[in-house]
Parts: sequence; structure tokens; C-alpha cells
Amino acid sequence: MKHTRLSTLLALLLVSGLASAQEAPSEPARAPAGSLTPPPLVGAPDEDVPPPPDVTTGDEVPKRAAVPAQALPSVKAAPAAKDPVPRVALEVLGGTAGGVVGATVLGSVGYLLGSATVGCDECLVMAVAGAAAGGIIGIPVGTYAGGRFMGGRGRVGATVAGSMVGWGATFLALTLVNSGTEAPPALNAALFILPVVGASAGFELSHANALSKEAALQEPPPGPSVRLMPVATYSSKGPHLGLMGSF
Repeated sequence: MKHTRLSTLLALLLVSGLASAQEAPSEPARAPAGSLTPPPLVGAPDEDVPPPPDVTTGDEVPKRAAVPAQALPSVKAAPAAKDPVPRVALEVLGGTAGGVVGATVLGSVGYLLGSATVGCDECLVMAVAGAAAGGIIGIPVGTYAGGRFMGGRGRVGATVAGSMVGWGATFLALTLVNSGTEAPPALNAALFILPVVGASAGFELSHANALSKEAALQEPPPGPSVRLMPVATYSSKGPHLGLMGSF
């Protein structure tokens, strides 16, 4: 009986030991989440940061400010070339008007002088001479005035020389045209435009020459070119060093 009780007691002890061994270990205690407070948020101080550059897409091209040619140190602004057609037109118009006015004025003076001195029989000769002198003087004067009014740089001497060449061409053409049969009056009158053309050509040639001289004066003079080169020679007396220059 006593042996049975001991067996039962040992069996109970073994069962209770196995039950305690199979229990899971208890987890450590954790503090509740509500007891922790986050730190206060503080904003970063504002700094003077430059704005980022504009970002352009692949299709866009960044625009650059146009710099005028006058602002560049190595580029000189060339004067714009003027159209010579209006100037030449005014030269021809002025030469024609000057010739007509000069021939009219001096022709009338010659007629009046002839009628008062030699009589009416010879007054026509004086009128023609006066008209010719007026045309010779008036054509280069009118051409020069028209060219200078349009800003031309022509010379009086070249204008007069061109007009004289035109008068010579007119007289030669009149002689050739009227050598066989008499030419129509309209053709003879049209040939008197040659002195006007010659005066305008002389003015334009002197104008181009004046512009080329002004351009040459504006260019800086070339500086002196001196070149030095070291020279080494050897002779029986030993080596020699020197300089060879070109001026």
C-alpha cells in the first residue's frame, strides 16, 4: 500500500515537471506606445540660395542676348553702303536742268546784247553762242549740285572733265549721223544727253576715289617690322654667336 502511494506521488511530480518545462518563456514587458512623445519639429533657417537655371527641353534652344557689333572690341562697324541709283538719277536730272537753265539765261543775254550792238541780223548768232556757253557751264554745275545734295563726294574738276568728254562725243556723233543724210531732229536732240552722262560719270568716279582714300586713312598704319634671328658659326678661331636682322 505504502509502495503504491510513493509511485503515485513520483508520477505526479514528473507530470508537473514536464508541464512546467513545456510552458513558453514570458516576453519582457514593453512600455505602452502612448507614453513616448516625439521631439518637436524645428524648421530649417532660410538661406539665400540662387534660383536654379531654367531647364529647357530638347526641342527648346536657350536664347542669348544679342550683342551689337559696335560693342565688340575687335569688330569695327562698317558704314552702310548707300544705293547709288537715287544719287545718279538726281545728278542726271540736275545736269539736264542746269543745262536748260544755263542755255536759256545766257542765250537770252546773248540775244539782247546782239540786238543792241550788232543789230537783229547778227543777234541769232550771239544767242546761239550764249546758249552753248550756258549749256557748257550749267550741265556740270547742275550735276555737281545734285550729287552733293545726295551726299556724294565727287569733285568739280572730274565733273567738268566728264562733261567735256560728253560734249566731244556729242559733236562727233552729230557729224557721223548727219554726214550722209540729215538725221531726224529728235535724234540730234537726244545726242545732247551725252554731256550730262559724262558729267555724272566723272562725278561718280571721283566719288569712288574719295571713298577709297577715306577708307585708307581710317586704317591704322602698319607698324615697323623688325625680325631678329640668332646665328651660330664655327671657324678655326672657335665658335661665334651673332644676330641676323631684317628691317
